[in-house]
Amino acid sequence: MSDARWQRLQQLFDQLIELPAAGRDAWLAQQLDADDELKQQALNLVRADERQNATVTRQFGSAVAELAPTPASGLMLGPYRLLCEIGSGGMGTVFLAERADAEFDRQVAIKLIRGIPTRDAAERLRRERQILAKLEHPHIARLLDGGTSADGQPYLVMEYVDGEPVTRWCRERKTPLTARLELFRKICLAVQYAHQRLVIHRDLKPANVLVRRDGEPALLDFGIAKLLDPNSSGRQEATHAQWFTPTYAAPEQRRGDAVSTATDVYALGLLLYELLTERTPASEAGGEFAAGVPTRPDGSRVPHELALIVGQATHADPARRYLSPEALSEDLRRYLRGRPVLAAPDSWIYRTRKFLRRHPLTAAAIVVVVLMTALFTLRLASERDRALRAEAEAQRESATSRHVVDYLVRLFDAAAPDNAGNTSLSPRELIDRGQRDIDTRLANEPEQRSRLLAAFGRIYTELGDPDSAAAVFRKAADSARELGNAHQEAVFLNEQGYVLNLAERTEEAEPVLQDVLRKLNAVAPDDHAELIDAHSTLSLVQARLGNLPAALDNARLARERVAQHPEVGYTQVSRSLTASAEAYMRSNQLDLAEKSAQQAIDLLRRQLPADSAEVVSATGFMTDIYERQGRHTEREQLLRQMLQTRLRTLAPDSAWAITARNNLAQSIYLQGRILEALPLFRENLDHLRRRGQQESPSYSITANNLASLSEQAEDFDAAIALFREAYTQSLPRDGKAASPRLSMFRQNYGRSLMLAGRLDQAFPLLDAAIENSLEDQTERARRLLHLAEWMRRSDKPAEAQRYVTQAGAAFAGQLPASHPRQGAVARTRGLILQQQGKLEAAEVQLRQALDLLRKGIGLQANPTLDCQIHLAEVLLARGNTAEAQQLLQNSAAPLAQRFVDGAPLRALHAQLLQKLGQAGG
Repeated sequence: MSDARWQRLQQLFDQLIELPAAGRDAWLAQQLDADDELKQQALNLVRADERQNATVTRQFGSAVAELAPTPASGLMLGPYRLLCEIGSGGMGTVFLAERADAEFDRQVAIKLIRGIPTRDAAERLRRERQILAKLEHPHIARLLDGGTSADGQPYLVMEYVDGEPVTRWCRERKTPLTARLELFRKICLAVQYAHQRLVIHRDLKPANVLVRRDGEPALLDFGIAKLLDPNSSGRQEATHAQWFTPTYAAPEQRRGDAVSTATDVYALGLLLYELLTERTPASEAGGEFAAGVPTRPDGSRVPHELALIVGQATHADPARRYLSPEALSEDLRRYLRGRPVLAAPDSWIYRTRKFLRRHPLTAAAIVVVVLMTALFTLRLASERDRALRAEAEAQRESATSRHVVDYLVRLFDAAAPDNAGNTSLSPRELIDRGQRDIDTRLANEPEQRSRLLAAFGRIYTELGDPDSAAAVFRKAADSARELGNAHQEAVFLNEQGYVLNLAERTEEAEPVLQDVLRKLNAVAPDDHAELIDAHSTLSLVQARLGNLPAALDNARLARERVAQHPEVGYTQVSRSLTASAEAYMRSNQLDLAEKSAQQAIDLLRRQLPADSAEVVSATGFMTDIYERQGRHTEREQLLRQMLQTRLRTLAPDSAWAITARNNLAQSIYLQGRILEALPLFRENLDHLRRRGQQESPSYSITANNLASLSEQAEDFDAAIALFREAYTQSLPRDGKAASPRLSMFRQNYGRSLMLAGRLDQAFPLLDAAIENSLEDQTERARRLLHLAEWMRRSDKPAEAQRYVTQAGAAFAGQLPASHPRQGAVARTRGLILQQQGKLEAAEVQLRQALDLLRKGIGLQANPTLDCQIHLAEVLLARGNTAEAQQLLQNSAAPLAQRFVDGAPLRALHAQLLQKLGQAGG
């Protein structure tokens, strides 16, 4: 059977089941005239449907309608008076009604449900009604009330929507394609809202999606939705009548299989098809949607990518469809912005074509990634031909895109073998060259200059260079301001604030983001996505500056705006969650922090591939929380996964890779595996030196971390040299602000001098006040602990006791009692008591410290070995030679492996063994 004949048969079937059985033959004779074969096939379908008791709404409704009289206008249903019939279907009849008690002056729509005679079904409808009434979304017609009529039939009271079916509304107004897609995205997000509350619609079709007079959509008939309630029994579901419209039904509905959120995604795909083509979806002989999007009525072709999106949404296998309506909406957003859509094959040819089409700025980033291979240069000539063809298309769309393509073609032309000679330009070199040339080449095109600068800023961000990105975004914002485009200026400044935070330039980022919020609230208060991003990033910045009340407040504002505007994308939702996670973590609400971070990760994994940059970034917040919780093994696993994933697309010497490698090495050495951590730190330092980035924050962090390892191995000369370098680089000079890590680097430098016995040099560094009163309180606690150790080594036990008590109280407010740093406090307290001759109390403290360190960082970690040997010293002094000997013997092998020759701890170990021998003798 041909597609056209099958489509005609489907239409006949849909109309026949609306007719009484006695009138079907006569009606068919009028419709088909001499086509007896098609007439018989249509009748056979209807009879088969009746025999199998199919779940078709119109057949069920018409059968009940023959038995029950239609209510008359003026009939009272509770406090409502029926005014007139406004619709009917398989589920029942819909009336326009009003309240008769004068309590409210409002018209409503009442659906009188037919054919729910069983007690189970009526009870299920009552339960569903209670939950469906809680759906409060601007694009969902609310379920207001419900009840049972005098003859026992249930009814639903719904918000009355004065509108037109979305397909007719778009067709009659000749709505442009872009506007249709934006309207459809709102519909998707409304369905997503319901899904998040465990409700699916099951009967999405044009008649159930109206457009109000203000142009906003409204979804109807959630009154027949199925609840995705894990507590609902299978028996209830089995006895519940299954209503749907065959033309818009998913294959699993037709088969009578279980429905899911994928069922609504299928119906949305069919609705999108109809909006694109102005044709009713046609089914194949198997009842599945016929793949492929034909031409529009005017003869134009539907864009291929939109056809692919429809194809994925309407895939016969529910598992192959979009994961959610939001994911479908996001793919349409990618199409509207000219980005590659997920429904398309992920190929070089496809991504190149995207660059050459509607949105050259975003596509430039994709081209740059491809530039990482030598193949790009070899094939540049053919790509230039495509660029020229795309330029012609861009001219038809907008002058801005035309100028941008001109610029990009000239830029890539420089990489051609004829122009570059034997020199192969790296992606970074090409982007640097292009960014430098913008001022000259686009001097008379300020709008294009601004947009292209922003595109380069995003490319630098993807290349892991947030410092360069920040400078370029600032230039883009300045250009937008010169044009008088305050909204665009705020958007570019928002991106600058984001990358300044990535670069850990938090003191610079804070005023930028505060300015963004002022500008957006003044000129674009409805740009909820940008406002959410600004609040979220500002919260991160303030948390890292130690201003926790402000950080928590901005995170709350971001979450509230997300709740008020559920139409925003998952990106904004995830950013509000990660901002909350950071603020909770810094305020020591670690359970809330972990919950928020996990919610962000789960959300992004539902929408994006597991190896996407967004998922990896959200996972990074979880690793910070694990560090605070002392869960170093789990943190190491996550960091390894993150690094392995991102190195598929990033250079090993990128800023992101260096930071991730630092974090991984830190996690490893905190578990006592110093030999594994050292090569990672050294690799980072080599990368940074080769790039001439000795003054970058990454270099200081890496030098500091490598110094920490050297210090733990008691190689104090190497540690002091590296700590000095990190500290010096963090000082303010030549107009450059001090590093936000200045206090940490100074404390570490002073501590290493102290441990090396250079007490006079160490004290000014350790005693220096923390400059920023808003800084993380953990840094203050570390300072107190270092001063306690300095006082102990200076033979001032009373002052040492005072400082260690303060340090313990400070850490108690920041870290869990099981954290390894609590072990460091107990160790220092025990050594002070030992110095005072209070050996019994010292033993108690050192045992507590050893237990915390063993559990937190491992049996053979350097701090654990240090504590173990000092406990052995106290035990030997108290006459417990057997246990002291056991501890010293257990320490011998790892001590030789983890501490340099001449290390003070190795010397103490040797002295104690000698004393033990003398005691034994």
